[in-house]
Amino acid sequence: MTGQTAAVFTGRVHGTVQLRHTETGTPVARFWLHHLPRVYDHRARQWTDGALVPVICTVHGAAARHAAETLTDDVHVMATGDLRITPSPHAPGQQQLYLDHARVGIDLTHHVAYIDATLPGVLAGQPPARAAA
Repeated sequence: MTGQTAAVFTGRVHGTVQLRHTETGTPVARFWLHHLPRVYDHRARQWTDGALVPVICTVHGAAARHAAETLTDDVHVMATGDLRITPSPHAPGQQQLYLDHARVGIDLTHHVAYIDATLPGVLAGQPPARAAA
């Protein structure tokens, strides 16, 4: 789309992922992502946490179902999508960030993730392999 600003955020999922469906049946997931930027303090010569940046992410289609099934509170993720900024309905004079049509992935710096093809048998509900005698 022309005029869209693509953005990438890393952070933690905050709260529960909400899954809804449009009138045409398309799944849409929505969740809060809390981005905490790291800032280098030249005087102290160390990295510190910057100000928390809350972002509302929306995911569409099959990815929305996957996000609702996979993401839980406090999971570290990376998300990319179309950035939109609007006046905050809750804080006059403030702005709210939205990441629309997001693509979301687990941040492997903080978590181990399995896909269907690599899921260990025990986790997939299969009995453990017997040891050879």
